[in-house]
Amino acid sequence: MARIPSGMRKKANGLFEKRFTVDGKRYSAYGHNVKECTENETLMREEIKAGLYTSNRNITLDSYFDEWEKSRTGVIKDSSIKMNRSRYNNHIKSVLGETKLQKIEKREIVKLQQNLAQKLSASTTNSVIVLLKTVLNAAVDDEIIIKNPAASVKPLRMDDRPKASETIHRALTREEQQAFIQEAKQEWLYEFFCFSLCTGMRLNEIVALKWQDIDYINNVIHVTKTVSWKQGGGITETSPKSETSKRDIPMNDTIKKVLQMQRKKMAMIYGEIVARKMDSNIFIGSNGSRAVASSTVAFSINNVLKRLRQQGIEIERFTHHAFRDTFATRYIEEGGNMQTLQKILGHSSLAMTADLYAHVLPSTKQQEMKQVENGFIGVAVL
Repeated sequence: MARIPSGMRKKANGLFEKRFTVDGKRYSAYGHNVKECTENETLMREEIKAGLYTSNRNITLDSYFDEWEKSRTGVIKDSSIKMNRSRYNNHIKSVLGETKLQKIEKREIVKLQQNLAQKLSASTTNSVIVLLKTVLNAAVDDEIIIKNPAASVKPLRMDDRPKASETIHRALTREEQQAFIQEAKQEWLYEFFCFSLCTGMRLNEIVALKWQDIDYINNVIHVTKTVSWKQGGGITETSPKSETSKRDIPMNDTIKKVLQMQRKKMAMIYGEIVARKMDSNIFIGSNGSRAVASSTVAFSINNVLKRLRQQGIEIERFTHHAFRDTFATRYIEEGGNMQTLQKILGHSSLAMTADLYAHVLPSTKQQEMKQVENGFIGVAVL
């Protein structure tokens, strides 16, 4: 057994304690072993020397996160602030929120990482730990702590993460699609759902669309904006995160018909002048709000599914993203080109599109093989 240094003792609870004096005041450093206790003593002495130990020793992670969050407002997108808050509340707060910053140890962060990995993907777990590292780095910059205890925590390996096609992405079957759209005619968002299904656009992209983005001369929809929802309500228009998200989506007759129906509805309710304003949002809330809220979309989808269940038609619950997946699936089933689909969806790479929707291809292989056969007429004639 290793010898315990002078001035250090092992307590009944298994922790090692080292008592020391600075400027006549007594302090105690603790650790799970001799090495850790010695390191904590060194760190405490540095904090005391820097004047940090007394003034900042009672600041908890919860209180500091609130201050850090305020400092990010206006620096990063509201959607990113909302995501950070969600990750913190869901995965960090209950574990470390009430812990004082100066008391957070690396072993606690590693344990948090291990627990998250049991229920979340490696990617999500890593993003939570990155958030915690970022907050603690800010605490170092603010001279609240000397060292970031998360600095040396390694990210989880991504080798075993599921492919995109194995995640929650799901398309409606043709029967589900037909049943949903038929029942959705009663909803304020009927045209919104039809447009989503026929374009494969993301929810935030559709909410940001204005009539001036519809190009009837070239038969395309110009996708140049997205929206993020502010905390406390309201939206902010922003540029898409990637250049590939800025794109032109070709319009077919069905899309034009949906837009015509939407404009006619707006004219009936708000008047022809409002319906013809080029800078007006195409889809607005039923209460006249400038844009459709994401919660309203989810509520409306669930309303339709509930009515269908009452009719004996059971469709597994889904989010708005299912319309995007359904569009892509129908596109491939009808013989659409994967590379063109990538451009329409605004994916950053063909590999991403292929990963998401390659599972649709087996059902089209036989059909395409028969089409190819026409190029070999006269071969193998007996």
